[in-house]
Amino acid sequence: MSNWMIPEDKLSEEQRQFIDIEIPKNKNQWIRGYAGSGKSVLLAHGINDLIRRNKNINICLVVFTQSLRQLFIAGAIELKIPEKNLKIWTYHQFRNNNMTFDYIFCDEVQDLPKSILEKMKASAKYVISGGDENQSIYDADPQTKERTVTPSEIGNVLNANTWDLNTIYRLTKSVIKAVSSLIPSMSILSSKTDNTKKDVTPNLAKASSKEQEVKYILSKSKDAIGNSDETVVVILPGHDSVIEFINIALRQYNKNIWDKDDRSNQNRWGKPDFGTLNNHLVNNNVDIEYIGNNYGDLYNSGEKGKIIVMTYHSSKGLDFDNVFLPFMGDSHYERSLYYFTDTLFMVGMTRSKLALTITYSGKMHEFVARIADSCNADSCNKVDIDKILNQSKNSNNFDDDFDF
Repeated sequence: MSNWMIPEDKLSEEQRQFIDIEIPKNKNQWIRGYAGSGKSVLLAHGINDLIRRNKNINICLVVFTQSLRQLFIAGAIELKIPEKNLKIWTYHQFRNNNMTFDYIFCDEVQDLPKSILEKMKASAKYVISGGDENQSIYDADPQTKERTVTPSEIGNVLNANTWDLNTIYRLTKSVIKAVSSLIPSMSILSSKTDNTKKDVTPNLAKASSKEQEVKYILSKSKDAIGNSDETVVVILPGHDSVIEFINIALRQYNKNIWDKDDRSNQNRWGKPDFGTLNNHLVNNNVDIEYIGNNYGDLYNSGEKGKIIVMTYHSSKGLDFDNVFLPFMGDSHYERSLYYFTDTLFMVGMTRSKLALTITYSGKMHEFVARIADSCNADSCNKVDIDKILNQSKNSNNFDDDFDF
């Protein structure tokens, strides 16, 4: 995966001020900001600055998912942060350990239960957290069922000063407009944007079937990876839709599908073993990799030019050049997916650094309809997938076998 860590000399004035002035105040801090405002990057540089000042300092970075842990490990390598000074743990690892630290840094703090915040405060001299209450996607800890903190509790439990990041760097202006159409109450249009960033309008792409959606995504992904060496992620709401997407892709590559009901493809709890799914993809020379739940390698998959497939939950805190959100037809989101909220959809949309494409077949989901209602030529592109695929197939530029 290409380097995600912004060089120190490229940090903004508000980011530099936090590192130079706020952290040395020796107080607990809460960095707030919309998706793409640089919270994770600021945490990483803050850690690096502290270690440069004190070679014996002991720091723990607590993150929500294994995917985000992989990303911070890659960032620590980029910044040449010594392993002896920094432990990078998921909050489950932190919960099960009783070590104490000089500093605890925490990302995605809004998704943690109150007991973890209390433990962080008791386990370190100072706690530096980053998070955005607009991206809170859990009502409770998935394992313990303990409810997650409210914004007021974050400040109260940690007794933290708040530091607001007011500029969005990751998202294009058109994606920000789409997010505002989805959730107007976020007031995301009030934020500043990076005027140097090229605007790329998101795509709302309609197909006649899921098979056509997948064919279109594979074709566009191949172009992005092959021509520009860009990162590509396909984000889906749950494990069933992940398997469905990959099996449709396998059929289109004329490969055997992966059978989740085969006992050899299940873990000891009878759930799908995505390690065997990734092995199946490798063995069939298909450059797709599932990342999440301790499966897959986020850094290496990007370096090798693979299409990354993730759930919305696992994508939290990450970013990619090209983001595809498929299967956004209304019929796909039935009662079994009651947890699919507009906030979760927004999290998927805001992983995009460059291009965002939402695909659907049949009637569009109500969340897509909110965006489509305000879509015009300046804010988004409406794409007819079947028409494009037919035109491409009739030209010499279409590779029907999608041979990676």
